[in-house]
Amino acid sequence: MASVSKESAVSYMPGMDPAKGGKFYLGAKNIEKGADFTHADQYYTPLAKYDATRKLGDGQIEFIDEGVTMVREAERAIRSGNIDETSLSNITVIQLLREVIRREYRKFFAIEGTRRVPVPKLQLDVPITDKYAASKKVPEFVEPDQKTNKFTLANLRLWKNMVSIYESDEAQLKADIQPLNFEIDQAAGALGLAANDQIVTEVETFTTTTEADWATMTTNADFSANNPLDDIQAVITTITGNHFRPDVIALHPRPLSDFLSNTFVNGYATAMDRTMESGFPLPKVPQLKVVQDLGFTNTVATIYDSNTLLLGEGPTTAEAFRNPLQSADGWVIRQWLHPLKTTNDAGRKMTVVSA
Repeated sequence: MASVSKESAVSYMPGMDPAKGGKFYLGAKNIEKGADFTHADQYYTPLAKYDATRKLGDGQIEFIDEGVTMVREAERAIRSGNIDETSLSNITVIQLLREVIRREYRKFFAIEGTRRVPVPKLQLDVPITDKYAASKKVPEFVEPDQKTNKFTLANLRLWKNMVSIYESDEAQLKADIQPLNFEIDQAAGALGLAANDQIVTEVETFTTTTEADWATMTTNADFSANNPLDDIQAVITTITGNHFRPDVIALHPRPLSDFLSNTFVNGYATAMDRTMESGFPLPKVPQLKVVQDLGFTNTVATIYDSNTLLLGEGPTTAEAFRNPLQSADGWVIRQWLHPLKTTNDAGRKMTVVSA
């Protein structure tokens, strides 16, 4: 990669459905503009659209407005031999951000058990109401019980995770391969791991219920001693009784393997395979989606309603800079987020299901 003068910044803001994509804007969050992306197109200069559902080279990045002009200026600069251009820097930062966003969660799956919420102002208050029961079989001329909602606010207050990338001219000019590609991989992995750990920590704060080890066998070692289906059904009954609909079971590969090999689940033939995949229906309990990740504690399994596990997502920004005294190029990447459990009633963490 050519060494260019870097005094540029680009921000990425997820759209209404963060899983589908968002937009790139010129500049980092600006305090003078209220650090607010609520009306981003009004206060910030849009450069490109990012469509996560498309493949690279097939419309994943679509330059718009000033971004089109930026690309043309960069092309003219390349043809004239002038690589000391801000537009070139901005394109580089967009490429870096795109790669970080695209690669970030590819090896981490805890995010699959969250409801992703765009938070354009770094904070958002979500009203949560208590659940109450209806009056049943009300007789004629009898008033039903009077109900009043009690609202509480779930406070999303985003924090930032950061990674700094620094490459000397020597590293970039001597390398047979582009070192920035490896730096982007490391940055994406580091940010993904940080966010994944924070989501896992929040998931595992649900109220605990102690169960039995799903891998324990009977005296003759010919049949499982404990039935995980009974444990799961009891937890689902509790959560449903609280007026929530559990749809996720989040766990480490070890308890999932114990579940899949349990003879109450598979009969007398125990399963020998161990899957590392995520996102499939739990066998025998298909209403629950398996969210499997190595970050979860390897002795527990958490069942919950994913609508109550919010992942507030703010912008991801990348700023590029040049240190001429050290002959090095640098990038600082910041990601704002906050995983938040809105209520304890919507889930239960089953402990000691694996030992």
